[in-house]
Amino acid sequence: MKPGLPPAVAAIALALGLSGCAEDWLGHPGQPDQTPASTAWLWSTATQTLVDDTLAGLPPTVVDHAAYVRTPAPASGLLAGLRMRAWADAVAVRPGHEDWRAPYVTRLKEQLEQVAHPVQPVVLTHAVTTPDDRTDRTDGPLTEGTDDWPDDWRVVTSAAEQADRWVHGLMLLGSGQPAGTIWLDLTAIEDFTPALSLATSLASAGRTVLLLGCMRGSEDRLTACIRALRSTPNEARLFLLIDGLGNPLTAPGLLNIALQQIDLFDRMRYASAYPYPAINTNVSLDRLVMAGLLADDDVAPLRAIYAHNPWLFDLVLKRRLKLPGTSLGFSPDVFGPLPTTDEAPA
Repeated sequence: MKPGLPPAVAAIALALGLSGCAEDWLGHPGQPDQTPASTAWLWSTATQTLVDDTLAGLPPTVVDHAAYVRTPAPASGLLAGLRMRAWADAVAVRPGHEDWRAPYVTRLKEQLEQVAHPVQPVVLTHAVTTPDDRTDRTDGPLTEGTDDWPDDWRVVTSAAEQADRWVHGLMLLGSGQPAGTIWLDLTAIEDFTPALSLATSLASAGRTVLLLGCMRGSEDRLTACIRALRSTPNEARLFLLIDGLGNPLTAPGLLNIALQQIDLFDRMRYASAYPYPAINTNVSLDRLVMAGLLADDDVAPLRAIYAHNPWLFDLVLKRRLKLPGTSLGFSPDVFGPLPTTDEAPA
Protein backbone atom coordinates (compact mmCIF):
# COMPACT_ATOMS: atom_id res chain seq x y z
CA MET A 1 0.00 0.00 0.00
CA LYS A 2 1.44 3.35 -0.98
CA PRO A 3 2.10 5.87 1.80
CA GLY A 4 -0.11 8.95 1.93
CA LEU A 5 0.94 12.40 0.82
CA PRO A 6 2.94 14.52 3.27
CA PRO A 7 0.67 17.01 5.14
CA ALA A 8 2.17 20.05 3.39
CA VAL A 9 1.69 18.51 -0.06
CA ALA A 10 -1.85 17.43 0.82
CA ALA A 11 -2.70 20.97 1.98
CA ILE A 12 -1.42 22.46 -1.28
CA ALA A 13 -3.32 19.91 -3.34
CA LEU A 14 -6.48 20.65 -1.34
CA ALA A 15 -6.13 24.40 -1.87
CA LEU A 16 -5.64 23.96 -5.62
CA GLY A 17 -8.55 21.55 -5.78
CA LEU A 18 -10.84 24.03 -4.01
CA SER A 19 -9.82 26.74 -6.47
CA GLY A 20 -11.12 24.77 -9.46
CA CYS A 21 -7.79 24.48 -11.25
CA ALA A 22 -4.30 25.93 -10.93
CA GLU A 23 -4.70 28.23 -13.95
CA ASP A 24 -7.84 29.76 -12.46
CA TRP A 25 -6.16 30.91 -9.24
CA LEU A 26 -7.39 34.48 -9.36
CA GLY A 27 -4.96 36.20 -7.04
CA HIS A 28 -4.57 37.34 -3.45
CA PRO A 29 -6.29 40.72 -3.09
CA GLY A 30 -5.05 41.12 0.48
CA GLN A 31 -1.43 41.56 -0.61
CA PRO A 32 -0.08 45.10 0.01
CA ASP A 33 1.04 45.54 -3.61
CA GLN A 34 -2.47 44.76 -4.89
CA THR A 35 -4.63 47.68 -3.90
CA PRO A 36 -7.62 49.37 -5.56
CA ALA A 37 -5.61 52.57 -6.01
CA SER A 38 -3.13 50.82 -8.29
CA THR A 39 -5.69 50.09 -10.98
CA ALA A 40 -5.40 53.46 -12.72
CA TRP A 41 -2.20 52.52 -14.52
CA LEU A 42 -2.27 48.70 -14.38
CA TRP A 43 -5.56 48.04 -16.11
CA SER A 44 -5.57 47.37 -19.83
CA THR A 45 -7.89 49.15 -22.23
CA ALA A 46 -10.03 45.99 -22.43
CA THR A 47 -10.36 45.88 -18.64
CA GLN A 48 -11.30 49.54 -18.32
CA THR A 49 -13.79 49.19 -21.19
CA LEU A 50 -15.42 46.22 -19.46
CA VAL A 51 -15.80 48.22 -16.24
CA ASP A 52 -17.15 51.30 -18.05
CA ASP A 53 -19.66 49.24 -20.02
CA THR A 54 -20.87 47.55 -16.86
CA LEU A 55 -21.32 50.74 -14.87
CA ALA A 56 -23.00 52.56 -17.75
CA GLY A 57 -26.08 50.34 -17.62
CA LEU A 58 -26.62 50.35 -13.87
CA PRO A 59 -29.18 52.32 -11.81
CA PRO A 60 -28.06 55.75 -10.51
CA THR A 61 -27.00 54.14 -7.22
CA VAL A 62 -25.75 50.59 -6.91
CA VAL A 63 -26.81 48.96 -3.65
CA ASP A 64 -24.90 46.06 -2.17
CA HIS A 65 -27.62 44.62 0.04
CA ALA A 66 -25.34 42.41 2.13
CA ALA A 67 -21.63 42.65 2.82
CA TYR A 68 -20.37 40.81 5.88
CA VAL A 69 -18.16 42.67 8.35
CA ARG A 70 -17.60 39.91 10.86
CA THR A 71 -15.14 37.13 11.52
CA PRO A 72 -15.88 33.57 10.39
CA ALA A 73 -17.24 31.19 13.00
CA PRO A 74 -14.37 29.72 15.06
CA ALA A 75 -13.44 26.17 14.17
CA SER A 76 -10.55 23.76 14.60
CA GLY A 77 -8.60 21.56 12.23
CA LEU A 78 -6.37 21.98 9.18
CA LEU A 79 -9.15 22.92 6.77
CA ALA A 80 -10.59 25.48 9.18
CA GLY A 81 -7.13 26.98 9.60
CA LEU A 82 -6.68 27.26 5.83
CA ARG A 83 -10.07 28.92 5.52
CA MET A 84 -9.26 31.43 8.26
CA ARG A 85 -5.95 32.33 6.59
CA ALA A 86 -7.68 32.72 3.22
CA TRP A 87 -10.28 34.99 4.85
CA ALA A 88 -7.61 37.08 6.58
CA ASP A 89 -5.57 37.44 3.38
CA ALA A 90 -8.63 38.45 1.38
CA VAL A 91 -9.60 41.25 3.76
CA ALA A 92 -6.04 42.31 4.64
CA VAL A 93 -6.13 41.53 8.35
CA ARG A 94 -3.93 39.39 10.58
CA PRO A 95 -5.49 35.99 11.28
CA GLY A 96 -6.74 35.68 14.83
CA HIS A 97 -5.87 39.28 15.73
CA GLU A 98 -8.34 41.08 17.97
CA ASP A 99 -8.12 44.38 16.07
CA TRP A 100 -9.51 43.01 12.80
CA ARG A 101 -12.56 45.18 12.22
CA ALA A 102 -10.90 48.53 11.42
CA PRO A 103 -8.51 47.21 8.71
CA TYR A 104 -11.33 45.06 7.33
CA VAL A 105 -13.60 48.09 6.93
CA THR A 106 -10.73 50.17 5.57
CA ARG A 107 -10.11 47.55 2.88
CA LEU A 108 -13.74 47.41 1.79
CA LYS A 109 -14.00 51.21 1.87
CA GLU A 110 -10.98 51.50 -0.45
CA GLN A 111 -12.60 49.18 -2.95
CA LEU A 112 -15.91 51.04 -2.96
CA GLU A 113 -14.22 54.42 -3.35
CA GLN A 114 -12.48 53.26 -6.52
CA VAL A 115 -15.79 52.59 -8.29
CA ALA A 116 -16.73 55.48 -10.59
CA HIS A 117 -20.40 55.13 -9.69
CA PRO A 118 -22.42 55.84 -6.52
CA VAL A 119 -22.44 52.73 -4.33
CA GLN A 120 -24.35 52.26 -1.09
CA PRO A 121 -23.33 49.22 0.95
CA VAL A 122 -25.38 47.50 3.62
CA VAL A 123 -22.98 45.83 6.03
CA LEU A 124 -24.12 42.99 8.24
CA THR A 125 -22.09 42.85 11.41
CA HIS A 126 -22.01 41.91 15.06
CA ALA A 127 -23.46 44.30 17.61
CA VAL A 128 -21.59 47.60 17.57
CA THR A 129 -20.10 48.93 20.80
CA THR A 130 -20.71 52.65 21.28
CA PRO A 131 -18.70 54.95 23.58
CA ASP A 132 -21.52 55.09 26.14
CA ASP A 133 -22.02 51.30 25.97
CA ARG A 134 -25.50 51.58 24.52
CA THR A 135 -26.60 48.49 22.63
CA ASP A 136 -29.70 49.91 20.97
CA ARG A 137 -27.75 51.70 18.23
CA THR A 138 -26.14 50.44 15.07
CA ASP A 139 -24.47 53.64 13.96
CA GLY A 140 -21.71 53.90 16.54
CA PRO A 141 -17.93 53.60 16.13
CA LEU A 142 -16.44 50.32 14.99
CA THR A 143 -14.65 49.87 18.28
CA GLU A 144 -13.24 52.17 20.93
CA GLY A 145 -10.61 54.46 19.44
CA THR A 146 -11.38 53.79 15.78
CA ASP A 147 -13.09 55.80 13.09
CA ASP A 148 -16.87 55.79 12.77
CA TRP A 149 -18.71 53.90 10.10
CA PRO A 150 -18.77 55.88 6.86
CA ASP A 151 -21.87 58.09 6.69
CA ASP A 152 -23.17 56.53 3.48
CA TRP A 153 -23.03 52.95 4.82
CA ARG A 154 -26.04 51.29 6.32
CA VAL A 155 -24.95 49.18 9.27
CA VAL A 156 -27.19 46.30 10.30
CA THR A 157 -26.57 44.29 13.46
CA SER A 158 -27.78 40.91 14.66
CA ALA A 159 -31.09 40.94 16.48
CA ALA A 160 -30.08 38.34 19.06
CA GLU A 161 -32.90 39.33 21.40
CA GLN A 162 -35.53 37.79 19.11
CA ALA A 163 -37.30 34.91 20.80
CA ASP A 164 -38.46 33.01 17.71
CA ARG A 165 -36.20 29.97 17.33
CA TRP A 166 -36.02 30.35 13.55
CA VAL A 167 -35.17 34.03 13.81
CA HIS A 168 -32.70 33.96 16.67
CA GLY A 169 -29.19 34.38 15.34
CA LEU A 170 -30.47 34.64 11.76
CA MET A 171 -32.52 37.79 11.57
CA LEU A 172 -30.84 41.16 11.17
CA LEU A 173 -32.85 44.31 11.74
CA GLY A 174 -32.09 47.52 9.89
CA SER A 175 -31.08 50.49 12.01
CA GLY A 176 -33.99 52.78 12.71
CA GLN A 177 -36.69 50.40 11.52
CA PRO A 178 -36.93 47.42 13.88
CA ALA A 179 -40.34 46.51 12.46
CA GLY A 180 -39.18 46.81 8.87
CA THR A 181 -36.45 45.06 6.89
CA ILE A 182 -35.31 41.57 7.87
CA TRP A 183 -32.20 39.82 6.55
CA LEU A 184 -32.81 36.08 6.90
CA ASP A 185 -29.55 34.17 6.52
CA LEU A 186 -30.08 30.58 5.35
CA THR A 187 -26.40 29.86 4.74
CA ALA A 188 -25.77 27.60 7.73
CA ILE A 189 -29.25 26.07 8.01
CA GLU A 190 -29.60 22.45 6.95
CA ASP A 191 -33.40 22.29 7.26
CA PHE A 192 -34.33 25.57 5.60
CA THR A 193 -38.04 24.83 5.14
CA PRO A 194 -39.22 26.30 8.49
CA ALA A 195 -37.13 29.45 7.95
CA LEU A 196 -38.60 29.96 4.47
CA SER A 197 -42.10 29.44 5.86
CA LEU A 198 -41.35 32.18 8.38
CA ALA A 199 -40.04 34.42 5.59
CA THR A 200 -43.19 34.05 3.48
CA SER A 201 -45.35 34.65 6.52
CA LEU A 202 -43.52 37.83 7.50
CA ALA A 203 -43.46 39.14 3.92
CA SER A 204 -47.16 38.44 3.45
CA ALA A 205 -47.80 40.39 6.66
CA GLY A 206 -46.08 43.48 5.24
CA ARG A 207 -42.48 43.07 6.39
CA THR A 208 -39.57 43.41 3.95
CA VAL A 209 -37.58 40.16 3.98
CA LEU A 210 -34.28 39.59 2.18
CA LEU A 211 -33.15 35.99 1.75
CA LEU A 212 -29.42 35.43 2.15
CA GLY A 213 -27.60 32.24 1.20
CA CYS A 214 -29.99 30.90 -1.45
CA MET A 215 -27.12 31.08 -3.98
CA ARG A 216 -24.51 29.52 -1.68
CA GLY A 217 -26.05 26.12 -1.10
CA SER A 218 -27.59 23.33 -3.11
CA GLU A 219 -29.88 23.61 -6.10
CA ASP A 220 -32.65 22.32 -3.83
CA ARG A 221 -32.19 25.32 -1.54
CA LEU A 222 -32.29 27.81 -4.40
CA THR A 223 -35.37 26.11 -5.85
CA ALA A 224 -37.04 26.31 -2.42
CA CYS A 225 -36.22 30.04 -2.22
CA ILE A 226 -37.78 30.57 -5.64
CA ARG A 227 -40.88 28.63 -4.61
CA ALA A 228 -41.10 30.86 -1.53
CA LEU A 229 -41.12 33.96 -3.74
CA ARG A 230 -43.80 32.50 -5.96
CA SER A 231 -45.96 31.45 -3.00
CA THR A 232 -46.28 35.00 -1.67
CA PRO A 233 -48.62 37.64 -3.11
CA ASN A 234 -47.19 39.77 -5.93
CA GLU A 235 -47.08 42.77 -3.63
CA ALA A 236 -45.23 40.91 -0.87
CA ARG A 237 -41.80 42.36 -0.14
CA LEU A 238 -39.82 39.12 -0.24
CA PHE A 239 -36.52 39.38 -2.12
CA LEU A 240 -33.89 36.83 -3.09
CA LEU A 241 -30.34 38.16 -2.82
CA ILE A 242 -27.88 37.18 -5.57
CA ASP A 243 -25.21 37.04 -2.90
CA GLY A 244 -22.77 34.32 -3.90
CA LEU A 245 -21.82 31.92 -6.63
CA GLY A 246 -22.15 28.72 -4.64
CA ASN A 247 -18.76 27.14 -5.21
CA PRO A 248 -16.83 26.30 -8.39
CA LEU A 249 -18.67 22.98 -8.72
CA THR A 250 -22.24 24.13 -8.05
CA ALA A 251 -22.22 27.68 -9.44
CA PRO A 252 -23.19 26.78 -13.05
CA GLY A 253 -26.29 24.89 -11.97
CA LEU A 254 -27.39 27.58 -9.52
CA LEU A 255 -26.92 30.36 -12.04
CA ASN A 256 -28.80 28.44 -14.73
CA ILE A 257 -31.78 28.22 -12.38
CA ALA A 258 -31.64 31.86 -11.25
CA LEU A 259 -31.21 33.30 -14.76
CA GLN A 260 -34.26 31.45 -16.02
CA GLN A 261 -36.56 33.23 -13.54
CA ILE A 262 -37.11 36.26 -15.79
CA ASP A 263 -40.41 37.19 -14.22
CA LEU A 264 -38.78 37.26 -10.76
CA PHE A 265 -35.90 39.62 -11.58
CA ASP A 266 -37.83 42.47 -9.93
CA ARG A 267 -37.74 40.41 -6.71
CA MET A 268 -34.01 39.72 -6.84
CA ARG A 269 -31.33 42.10 -5.59
CA TYR A 270 -27.55 42.21 -5.68
CA ALA A 271 -25.42 41.39 -2.65
CA SER A 272 -21.68 40.77 -2.69
CA ALA A 273 -21.57 38.71 0.53
CA TYR A 274 -18.11 40.29 0.84
CA PRO A 275 -15.55 38.90 1.57
CA TYR A 276 -16.96 35.76 -0.09
CA PRO A 277 -15.87 36.78 -3.61
CA ALA A 278 -12.49 37.97 -2.32
CA ILE A 279 -11.55 34.42 -1.29
CA ASN A 280 -10.26 33.05 -4.55
CA THR A 281 -11.20 29.42 -3.89
CA ASN A 282 -14.86 30.44 -4.16
CA VAL A 283 -14.86 31.39 -7.85
CA SER A 284 -13.79 29.58 -11.01
CA LEU A 285 -14.13 31.64 -14.16
CA ASP A 286 -13.08 28.70 -16.31
CA ARG A 287 -16.05 26.65 -15.11
CA LEU A 288 -18.43 29.51 -15.85
CA VAL A 289 -17.00 29.76 -19.39
CA MET A 290 -17.30 26.01 -19.93
CA ALA A 291 -20.93 26.18 -18.79
CA GLY A 292 -21.69 28.92 -21.32
CA LEU A 293 -22.48 31.48 -18.62
CA LEU A 294 -19.53 33.78 -19.33
CA ALA A 295 -17.78 34.87 -22.53
CA ASP A 296 -14.17 33.71 -22.80
CA ASP A 297 -13.12 37.24 -23.79
CA ASP A 298 -14.24 38.50 -20.37
CA VAL A 299 -11.94 36.22 -18.40
CA ALA A 300 -8.65 38.15 -18.67
CA PRO A 301 -10.22 41.56 -17.84
CA LEU A 302 -12.13 40.02 -14.92
CA ARG A 303 -8.94 38.52 -13.50
CA ALA A 304 -7.24 41.90 -13.77
CA ILE A 305 -10.10 43.51 -11.85
CA TYR A 306 -10.06 40.78 -9.23
CA ALA A 307 -6.37 41.19 -8.44
CA HIS A 308 -7.00 44.73 -7.20
CA ASN A 309 -10.70 45.05 -6.38
CA PRO A 310 -12.61 41.83 -5.66
CA TRP A 311 -15.77 43.75 -4.75
CA LEU A 312 -15.90 45.38 -8.20
CA PHE A 313 -14.98 42.03 -9.73
CA ASP A 314 -18.09 40.49 -8.15
CA LEU A 315 -20.32 43.28 -9.47
CA VAL A 316 -18.92 43.13 -13.01
CA LEU A 317 -19.02 39.33 -13.10
CA LYS A 318 -22.67 39.17 -12.10
CA ARG A 319 -23.52 41.77 -14.73
CA ARG A 320 -21.69 39.81 -17.44
CA LEU A 321 -23.32 36.45 -16.70
CA LYS A 322 -25.74 35.26 -19.40
CA LEU A 323 -28.15 32.36 -19.61
CA PRO A 324 -26.34 29.89 -21.91
CA GLY A 325 -27.19 30.38 -25.57
CA THR A 326 -28.96 33.70 -24.94
CA SER A 327 -28.21 37.36 -24.24
CA LEU A 328 -30.30 37.25 -21.06
CA GLY A 329 -28.62 38.43 -17.87
CA PHE A 330 -29.77 39.89 -14.58
CA SER A 331 -31.68 43.12 -15.24
CA PRO A 332 -30.17 46.46 -14.16
CA ASP A 333 -32.79 46.88 -11.41
CA VAL A 334 -31.33 43.84 -9.65
CA PHE A 335 -28.32 46.05 -8.82
CA GLY A 336 -30.34 49.00 -7.52
CA PRO A 337 -32.25 49.79 -4.32
CA LEU A 338 -35.37 48.05 -3.13
CA PRO A 339 -38.59 49.62 -4.38
CA THR A 340 -40.36 51.85 -1.89
CA THR A 341 -43.54 50.62 -0.29
CA ASP A 342 -45.58 52.39 -2.94
CA GLU A 343 -43.45 50.81 -5.69
CA ALA A 344 -43.57 47.19 -4.60
CA PRO A 345 -43.25 44.69 -7.46
CA ALA A 346 -46.49 44.40 -9.41
